[in-house]
Amino acid sequence: MTHLGILEEEHSLPEGHGADRIVQWHVFRSRAEAERFADGIQLDAGQELVGGFTRDSLGVLYWVGVHVEDLEQWGNRGAVNKHGASP
Repeated sequence: MTHLGILEEEHSLPEGHGADRIVQWHVFRSRAEAERFADGIQLDAGQELVGGFTRDSLGVLYWVGVHVEDLEQWGNRGAVNKHGASP
């Protein structure tokens, strides 16, 4: 669980559509859910776990994703974000 230090830092949500080379990012209302999701991610070469927290009008949001070196090699830009937080 050493990688979960990423959830300690405040960072805006990814831009979307891969512009920042962050893919498969998911947003959670609870840190525990974000940690469970992060624990299940398997990284390939050229990928790193990224994330953090931010806030909206309902409270804190935690997000976790994968930063890729080469978006074209990764593949489907349409699948960059698959899950948003529920109120």
